[in-house]
Amino acid sequence: MSSEISCGACVAIAGMHRSGTSLIASMLGDAGVDLGRNFIAANLHNQRGYFEDRRVVDLHDAILAANGTDWALTDAPHTLSVPGDLCDRARELICERVNEARRRSSVDSAMGTPEASAWGWKDPRTTLFLEFWLELLPSLTVVVPFRDAAGVVASLRRRRDLPLQHHFRGAWPLRKLGLPMTRDDAAIRLWETYNNRALACAMRFPGRVAFIDGARAGEHMPRLLRWLRESRGVLLPEPSTTTRTDPSLMNSRPPLDLMLRTRARASVAATTRRLQAASAEVA
Repeated sequence: MSSEISCGACVAIAGMHRSGTSLIASMLGDAGVDLGRNFIAANLHNQRGYFEDRRVVDLHDAILAANGTDWALTDAPHTLSVPGDLCDRARELICERVNEARRRSSVDSAMGTPEASAWGWKDPRTTLFLEFWLELLPSLTVVVPFRDAAGVVASLRRRRDLPLQHHFRGAWPLRKLGLPMTRDDAAIRLWETYNNRALACAMRFPGRVAFIDGARAGEHMPRLLRWLRESRGVLLPEPSTTTRTDPSLMNSRPPLDLMLRTRARASVAATTRRLQAASAEVA
């Protein structure tokens, strides 16, 4: 592992795709976190924007490709590693982002506008490399929005982001039988993998990972901001009520078949309880 980088207050938004990461990023951005430049353009699936710096997403995609997989962990190995050249690229990107944030603060100060008190990024893929980032950046705080499994799977079903036959290595009993997973089964397993990785990192790096219910972002954001201020020294005011994403999108009712399928899985129920308990610790 490369040596640590001193970079000031830094906040990353991670979590499973379609779990409210864009909503939380929007609110933290409005509160003063500098989330970067060159944002990925809005599209039909996220009409108000993703708030993802293309450079961060490209870096994560390159690391995934080096491991022979993608964001959906298609045919992924059991352990993901960061090659040396991409570790160097990550360090260069961090230096670039720190300099950008400093220049922005200087401009804001000269113009008499509020300065950004933290910088960071948003990309759900961050979840897959949390240990790497938390070790590299000692001042990094990670915010992990979560959403019920049925809602996430329903959103992925509408987007058709996963292939019809998704080979997700490690799935049992389908792996034992040599059969691929269906799209919905793969999405459920993906939800478990992302969230359990985040929970595991929260245990390894206590006090540096905060969980927030994406469906209750408006209600829980003041509590998160207070935690960032008191526990992590990240001074952010409450965000504007005119957030750029629509919180109501998180509360759409998923199809009954997905609700029944996800709630019947003991592993999903266990992960959900752990997420809820972790979010309660942010006070």
